[in-house]
Order: sequence, then structure tokens, then C-alpha cells
Amino acid sequence: MPRPTLAGAAFLMSALAAVSTALFSDGAGAQSPAAQSPTLVFGILETEQPPLVDLRNGEVAGGLIKAIGDEIARRTGLRPLYRLVPRNRLEADLADGLIDLACGYSPDWLPKVAITRFSTPILVSHSVLVVRRADSERLRTLGDLAGRPIGAILGFRYPREVEAAFIDGTWQREDAPSAESNFLKLRNRRVDAILTTDLEADYRQTADKTWAQALTVLPQTVGDHEERCANAPRSPLPMETLDAAIEAMRADGTLTRLRLAATGRAAS
Repeated sequence: MPRPTLAGAAFLMSALAAVSTALFSDGAGAQSPAAQSPTLVFGILETEQPPLVDLRNGEVAGGLIKAIGDEIARRTGLRPLYRLVPRNRLEADLADGLIDLACGYSPDWLPKVAITRFSTPILVSHSVLVVRRADSERLRTLGDLAGRPIGAILGFRYPREVEAAFIDGTWQREDAPSAESNFLKLRNRRVDAILTTDLEADYRQTADKTWAQALTVLPQTVGDHEERCANAPRSPLPMETLDAAIEAMRADGTLTRLRLAATGRAAS
């Protein structure tokens, strides 16, 4: 039998390599299309809670903002990543390019971000006041709360009329680190009312069966918010592409469907 030449051996090795590549191209070593996509880094506040964000073991596991973020990324061909940031770092991290998008914010809440960097609204929420059901007969209007302690979230900017009521002493602001802390303070009678949003109230009434028995929402709202996505100057997502994706989500009912799934109500 003739001995293989050097050229023949090289051809054989090349053929074996090609076969090996074909056999294992779909295996663990191959990159999926999603892994090859550019990343879109969403900034999520460490203090966020359901229904907006569900945090588990220090990671973003679900919630309305993640659902909207996932859909924006899918429609724009990007891979979503979620990074937890302290409240006092959000605007700076957007400016420094450490995060690309921060969704669920009104321009009033992030005054250092240029108005031109905010998307079209992703949802509309309303600020509401919640009181104990046992007190609902004597605390039925905003005027009934004059001079009383009102639970708020530390560092949170409320609508102008609410901030004015805190400044002039109409209401006594009592800060807590989170919405959950505020609800506990209200149930434990440490405050007479708390400020929250209809998103939070709708979620509580759906998820917590004792909520409706213990607490009630005053019918008067105290501010409306068009919540948007703040898009960093160095974001890989152009503003026009971001706005187009959000408008498409609104037009096909995706935003309504996601809000209903997260809060139990399509809108208040």
C-alpha cells in the first residue's frame, strides 16, 4: 500500500477538521444569535419592588419594567441586561454610559437628564393616597389629611402640588426606604396615609387578599405621570428607533397586556 504524501496528510487533517466543525457547530461552543447581539443595559433602582420590578437574590427576575424592557430589546434586535443602581447614581450612570436606558420615569423625577433624551410614554400612572379602611369615614378628602403625617419614599420627587404641600407644612412628610415599608407603617398606624401610585395600589389589591380589607384608596388623585424611558447619550439605541418600538407596542396592545399581567388592571 502506498504511503500517504505530506500533501495528502494535510488534506486529510483539513477534512477531519471540517467534519468536526459541522458536527459540533450547534453545541456548547457555538454562540446563539442573541449572544451575538449588542447589549442594551437597563438601569434598575435597588429599591424597586413589584409590580414594577421583582428582585430575587439580588437579580432582576420580573416585573412590569423588565417585561417592557425585554420587549423593547426584542423588537430592536438587542440583548437586554439589567443592572441594579443606587437611586443617587441613576442620572450619573446614564451620563457616564454605564447604563443605556432607565424606564418608568417622568422627566420631573430625573431633572439632570435632558428632556430630549426621554422617550414617548410607556405608561401613565397616577399618584394616589391610601388610608386605613377603619379611618376612611373621617379621612375621605385631601383636606382631611391636613397636618397629618403622610408616608413617602426617601429621595423620591413627587408631583409639584404634593411637593408644595410638604414644603408649606400642609402635610408632614414621613420618609421610608421603600413602598413595602410605607404600607407596613400605615398598617401599624405610624402614619395616617401613604403616597403611592395606582400601579402599586392595583397590584396590592390583586396580589394581597388582606389589602382590600385593611386599606382603601382615596378617590382624588394627586398628580398624573407620563412615565418614559431615559435614553443615555451613548446608548446603542437611537431615539427614533426607541420611540418607534414603544409606539408599535402601544398600537398592538402589548403595553396594555403587560400592565394587566403585572398589576391585575389594564389601566386605572
